[in-house]
Amino acid sequence: MPAFPHNRPLTDPTLSVVLPNYNHARLIGRAVGALRSSRRPPDEVFIIDDASTDDSLSVIEELATGWNAIHVLKHERNEGAIAALSRGLGESSGRYIYFAAADDWIEPDFFSSAIAMLERHPEVGLYSGEARLVDGRTGRNLGTRPVIRPADRPMVFDASEVADLLRRSDNWILTGSAVFRRDRVIEAGGFSPELGSFADGYLVRKVVLQHGFCYAPAIVATWCIFEKGLSRTTATDPDQGIQAMARALAHIAGDPTFPSWYPGLLDRRWRFAMSRIAVEARPVNRPVLLALNAKSPAARLLLVAFCRVPMGTVGRLFLLGLLWLRFRPMSLIALSRTAVARYWKRGQGGRASARAHALTEWGGSSNE
Repeated sequence: MPAFPHNRPLTDPTLSVVLPNYNHARLIGRAVGALRSSRRPPDEVFIIDDASTDDSLSVIEELATGWNAIHVLKHERNEGAIAALSRGLGESSGRYIYFAAADDWIEPDFFSSAIAMLERHPEVGLYSGEARLVDGRTGRNLGTRPVIRPADRPMVFDASEVADLLRRSDNWILTGSAVFRRDRVIEAGGFSPELGSFADGYLVRKVVLQHGFCYAPAIVATWCIFEKGLSRTTATDPDQGIQAMARALAHIAGDPTFPSWYPGLLDRRWRFAMSRIAVEARPVNRPVLLALNAKSPAARLLLVAFCRVPMGTVGRLFLLGLLWLRFRPMSLIALSRTAVARYWKRGQGGRASARAHALTEWGGSSNE
């Protein structure tokens, strides 16, 4: 049974955490430590070890001896992150659920803020905040996601408003900075194994299109980017990326939950996102650029010639500009507004920190 702290009433809604692990013995202690240090710690934590070949199991079992909320599940063979998430979802029992990652970590106020908003708005499917991106190897700051905020203040969006948000931008809900209602996840079908690294992206979109969501523009988690991570590996391999894109688009096109215009728009956004990662690579990932952008022999020759030129910052920016004009992935006005808001916040120093703290504490008001 999950352990309840003595100062928590028994009527408090339960929170489950699902944490897959594969060969992250060096990092999982940080993720678990952040969960345990949360102002509102989870009631049950399912750590699914996916047949790790390092000393992950001994590390996890030691963590479990110090915190009886942890339940350790073991896979005899490596089945992948989606299978681990699905198993954890099936084993969990909380009203709310968070899908964690062994190499990321959360902020102390995340769960208390999320549950406060979700309790005030029982009609929505999930709560979403923002994530800080860092290079997993060096710790270098890579920015904040989403790149376009759905709002500049805490807001509640009903299902009818979500389609309009999707017309402007995508990826404003990250699994690592979202707390779900568990029953809504199950209703949406959970994680589809055939979708691979896009399984969670499909799930969050379906849940919010059906039920809406709460959002607060405050950083609630840190997302570490590793070159060998599942999503990055898919995005940097032209065959894997195109196949994953085709599967996801076919899945969405066959689901009446999604607007009929959305697959075409998502296709453009996906191609731009993969092309952007290819341009930012050192050296430029030419196979991905050619696979996604060389529609004709002339276009191929031009792109090959362009990629052979030594490319500095200016050249990369120019190429990204051309790709933006071609794919028109999202609203430039919305992108600029989010960038300016974040720049202004950074410039406010201590006052910005105070406002961010206030946002994470926010549990609902007339501003909704």
